Amino acid sequence: MTHSKPTAFIVLLFISFFCNAQYNSANLKIISTGGEDDPANFNLSFSYGNLRLYPIIANDTFLAEHNNIGDFTLLKDAIEKDKILITETGARLQPEREFNNQSEQGSPQNNQIIQNNSISGGNVSGSVNTLIAKNISTDTIFIMAGEVVKGGKQDRVIGKDVVIPPGKEINLSAFCVEKNRWVTKNENKGAFTGYYNVTSMDIRKSVTEEKNQSEVWKKVDLHTSKNKATSSTSTYTNLENAVDYQKDVEKYIEQFGSSFKNNNRIIGFIAVTGNEVIGCDMFATHKLFINSYGNLIHSYIGHAITNGSAITISNEKVFSYLNNILKDENKQDETIEENGTLYKWENKKLHITTY
Repeated sequence: MTHSKPTAFIVLLFISFFCNAQYNSANLKIISTGGEDDPANFNLSFSYGNLRLYPIIANDTFLAEHNNIGDFTLLKDAIEKDKILITETGARLQPEREFNNQSEQGSPQNNQIIQNNSISGGNVSGSVNTLIAKNISTDTIFIMAGEVVKGGKQDRVIGKDVVIPPGKEINLSAFCVEKNRWVTKNENKGAFTGYYNVTSMDIRKSVTEEKNQSEVWKKVDLHTSKNKATSSTSTYTNLENAVDYQKDVEKYIEQFGSSFKNNNRIIGFIAVTGNEVIGCDMFATHKLFINSYGNLIHSYIGHAITNGSAITISNEKVFSYLNNILKDENKQDETIEENGTLYKWENKKLHITTY
């Protein structure tokens, strides 16, 4: 009995620290030039065309809490470095040998992986909303909802955030962004060997919130037709061949490309166009944010080019938007899931997206 009070005090102290280290208004703020959480002091230099970004910075408490969450390889790198194999469900692997212990230098190319794992040929069956993903490396791979993979029987957009530990195989939620193809091509044998950034924010919302394939197609058609990127298969990825669109993207990238790299407190941002908030992305660490940023920014740029307008929104409205997410941690999960998504890894919120 003599130890009960100190023990209870330590438990309460731990709980208090844990609660105070999360996504709340004490730990996270929009950068202001005056050094205070003041809309009047916001630095408007993070603006170009129809897009403005409001960087979110974390304090020492938040950074310390998430410091040991681990490192992640992103989907783009995993595909390019042959650390992951994504296939149609009908091309499920029948492994003849394991690749889990291979080094990056010794990693086989995707076509060799396919041959060694006996993936069947051009008559591969599949399911539009489910893919098979196997981590064939020793890395831990983070996949973000909205990322687009090319190949298989049609290009797909990933439907949910997920972390895949080394050697694990999972079912991967997906939606079609190429409606006029349902056949393997280029001898891909049901595998996805290409990557195309993160879809525009309106498509991400249809994928994660509405979960409606018809709405995804409608928005894909809007982006490709408006930006002169129509194709015989109506694929979203044909935007990479739209000359004028890519020129516009390059201008936005030139402005925003390395805006936040040198501030290791930034863990996310809010993006706006016209008089509305497009959305917000926040990550558990600056490293995961900045590594994801190069692909993620395309989601907001694409939305601004296709759906955006000259910025008229007030800073106060944006600060209020963030406050609504952070103000009540007890109801935060519910608030986010009403109009967004959150993904937890090892009991911590790894990634939050709101619309």
